[in-house]
Amino acid sequence: MRTSVHRRTRVLVVLLLATFGLSCVGSSASAATVSIELCAVTGTAPLPGGGTVPIWGFGIPAAAGDCNSATASLPGPQLAVDQGDLVTITVRNALPPGHAVSFEIPGVTFDPGPADAAPGAAVSRSFTAGRPGTYLYQSGGNAGRQEAMGLSGALLVRSSVPGQAYGTPDTAYDVEAVLVLMAIDPAFNAAPDTFDLQNYRATYWLINGKGYPNTTPISATAGQRVLLRYLNAGYDNTSMTLLGTHQQVVARDARLLTNAFPASTETIPAGATEDTVVTVPVGSPPSSHGFPLYNRQLHLTNGPQTGTSPTPATGGGMLTFIQP
Repeated sequence: MRTSVHRRTRVLVVLLLATFGLSCVGSSASAATVSIELCAVTGTAPLPGGGTVPIWGFGIPAAAGDCNSATASLPGPQLAVDQGDLVTITVRNALPPGHAVSFEIPGVTFDPGPADAAPGAAVSRSFTAGRPGTYLYQSGGNAGRQEAMGLSGALLVRSSVPGQAYGTPDTAYDVEAVLVLMAIDPAFNAAPDTFDLQNYRATYWLINGKGYPNTTPISATAGQRVLLRYLNAGYDNTSMTLLGTHQQVVARDARLLTNAFPASTETIPAGATEDTVVTVPVGSPPSSHGFPLYNRQLHLTNGPQTGTSPTPATGGGMLTFIQP
């Protein structure tokens, strides 16, 4: 009898292990394999108020492997993958000679392998998108000069729970807005290799590469929850104020906070990301344009603020609106 019981027990254990193994294989097999190709290329970007500025930016080639078919954008293309995806990002370096591209995503652990792409070469970096959140991808080459020239962008890892940024009810949202915060000193962009960074003085402050009045408003109706995904690709800590209501800070650097908190103004450190949720209030907004979302350091101008400049500063800068 004891032998029979033991035999049945062993059979049951084997069946359980087999079932568990099959479920594990099924879970792994359900993960999507995502391949993304980026080119680091030279280009130009329009300035608010007129004119253009040279940039180095990421672009997606229209023809695979052909960086001549890629256009630099400011910021780089917005990338999005799902939690659990197996992701490979191939970066091709079409910058001028002497500029290696070092591709990084703070908070992401890559599989072993090289991080740099020499001029004219490519590097592939792979990782599993294990944690949902908002990530800043960038090139750390030339002691930060490449990022200052525009080589950065947003990577979103979407939660396995639809409509929840981090898979929790307090991160549920109806409307999503990605806000890449950037700054430009045209004198630096004109000569990035020789410019003395001690003289860096930004005169343009941008949201997603645009200064007000060219920024894109965020459309949301009363009662809707708006997820603001901040990415600070600028050179300094940046404080963003929402006038007429508050934002609930729920995550920093793609990590869910254990204690979310309300704030009218939130400071995003240079190179960091933050996620906040705004519930659009019922009633008249404080402005005819909606609820202003703006830079608290009053970086609200386009152009140099000097009387000797041929193009004096105008109002604008790092400003947009949530429009009910």
